[in-house]
Amino acid sequence: MLSELLSTERVRVPLGSHAKADLLRELVRLAVPDADAPTFDGIVAAVEDRERQVSTAMGGGLAVPHGRTDLAPELRLAAGLIDSVPDYESPDGAPVRVVFLVLTPESATGQHVKVLSRIARIMHAPDSRAALVGATTAAGFLDAIRRAEAA
Repeated sequence: MLSELLSTERVRVPLGSHAKADLLRELVRLAVPDADAPTFDGIVAAVEDRERQVSTAMGGGLAVPHGRTDLAPELRLAAGLIDSVPDYESPDGAPVRVVFLVLTPESATGQHVKVLSRIARIMHAPDSRAALVGATTAAGFLDAIRRAEAA
């Protein structure tokens, strides 16, 4: 369950970044707040490397940047809402509003795929997507996820 992987400390509503590179760094800091500088930079590099392959903006207002690196101590998630990150281009031209960062160790391929699938399922449901976008606090964002998971 996504709600078990997130906490109010790992969710920010709204995220403060206005450029994709800054947003990725902000999300990594939420996911691994205790990381030392080399670990933090290595995780950011893994996420940026993945992003260079193909944008993780998925359309419908969703972006799911992710990275697989053994610098991530375990599966970690961070999430939030963004107001405007113009350089985060989505395939349908819709602005990214909801973003989930997924970090997994190299050996956790199965977990990685399951989490991506759960995020997609929640965002595919119009009511769930609207509840997330309408959240005004981290607690409200998490509550929207819990309601979506219970549906």
